[in-house]
Amino acid sequence: MDFTESEVFAFYDRQVKVIYADIEARNNLLPLELLLEIHAAFDHLRRFHVDGEPENKCAEKAYSHLKRGALDAFKLKLKWHNCDYECLRRKRGLQLIDSGKFLPALLARRNEIIAAGKAARLSEAQGDADAAFSKWYEVSNLIDEFEHKFTGDRSKFDWAQKQSLFRLIINNFFIGVLTGVIGSIIVQYLST
Repeated sequence: MDFTESEVFAFYDRQVKVIYADIEARNNLLPLELLLEIHAAFDHLRRFHVDGEPENKCAEKAYSHLKRGALDAFKLKLKWHNCDYECLRRKRGLQLIDSGKFLPALLARRNEIIAAGKAARLSEAQGDADAAFSKWYEVSNLIDEFEHKFTGDRSKFDWAQKQSLFRLIINNFFIGVLTGVIGSIIVQYLST
């Protein structure tokens, strides 16, 4: 496929900048791998302007680097989501939030993200860049919705952790009392 420099810049503006901004917003920096893809892309465009290489060849290689960087950014966002999800999953008392509705909704949305991620990777493997980007944007949007809905209100987690601890203490108290009563009955029975 023949690309022009202006098509490369349009792709950069419409697709690459969007996901890169998403990644950059998380830690206020871009990972080195993503910066290197931009560097490589613009080096190919430089070859067109400075070295006189054919525009279509340089633009195609620049596009390829930008595409690879954007796809890596999507995967990085999914990787960070998976790490965040594991931390969230370890929190106590999630089954208590929203009268028990929080955890099933969280798991259902998580399964949607996994299914969408698989579909995006398959689409990418088939070589259809437009379909792959469309599916990766779907994954990205699902992750954003997940974060907004399930991790936006930290007070729920504090409440659930306190409730979980309270229930644990109460349960242990009653188990201790019950064990004491049963032990006393056994001792009473054995001593007579």
